[in-house]
Amino acid sequence: MDARARLSWWRAQKRQVITLLLATLLVSALYLAIPAFFTTRNLINLLRQVSINGIIASGMTIVMIGGGFDLSVGAELALAGVLAVQLAKLNLWLGILCPVALGGVIGIANGLLVSRLVINPLIVTLGSRYLVYAAANLLTAGFIQYNENPAFLSLGRGSLGALPAPVIVLFCVAVLAHFILSHTTIGAALFAVGSNERAAFFSGLPCQTIQTLSYTATGICAGLAGVILASRLGVAAPDAGEGYELDAIAAVVIGGTSMNGGAGSISQTLGGVLLLGVLSNLLVLARQPYEVQRIATGLTIVLAVSFDYYRHRLIA
Repeated sequence: MDARARLSWWRAQKRQVITLLLATLLVSALYLAIPAFFTTRNLINLLRQVSINGIIASGMTIVMIGGGFDLSVGAELALAGVLAVQLAKLNLWLGILCPVALGGVIGIANGLLVSRLVINPLIVTLGSRYLVYAAANLLTAGFIQYNENPAFLSLGRGSLGALPAPVIVLFCVAVLAHFILSHTTIGAALFAVGSNERAAFFSGLPCQTIQTLSYTATGICAGLAGVILASRLGVAAPDAGEGYELDAIAAVVIGGTSMNGGAGSISQTLGGVLLLGVLSNLLVLARQPYEVQRIATGLTIVLAVSFDYYRHRLIA
């Protein structure tokens, strides 16, 4: 390996090395400051809590690699949750499949508006966010929905041995997303579109279709997350998705996915999800109020986006 190749390899690995060092320092500080963090019960609860964000962030990674952006995932989660609670009273499978399919349909609509009509994804998904929240409120008349069906609750509260069911769902979603991005032509095309859409178009890639598929995947993930969250809580509120889009974006950017598209991975996103989860869990164990947790998340987003912008400027 010559000097240029070694420099290129180091630039590619620098983000992971820095993240690993920061994670090591954080874990060491946690061990010294809050020994309760390392109890089996707390670690299992931590994994259960981050699973929802992990599912959403997996979809968000796909759309951001393609150069897109989706602010509607929180609203899709809320609508999927209330729909799941209502339909699961009639049939369990309807309560699972219909909300997930609805998330995919919303994703298709977002993708078509972005790719076919060339509307800024920020505008499209922000408008979609308001529309979907309105639909959730109309569906519930603004009231919280309840479902105590044991079969439905087992989706979010059950476990396989010591491993909670939501964590298993997250693992399956992450493996599938990683396979699509790393081992399929669609994944390769998504990276190409995110890196340089114009060059990808002239190379013969179906850029509009690829972008639409990425938003579809994001919607499906948000719908699935809504079902899992509703089954874990046993209730669903029309505003339950508030803030989830920010958590997902923060996890994706912290994991190294560029906001300019063309770079990222599911494994790194899961690292960002865990980092945010550990931070939130630490603040809970330290008995800090919810507002402090949101401030910490907001600052993390700002730092992550600033780092991504600085890194992009250096590369350019």
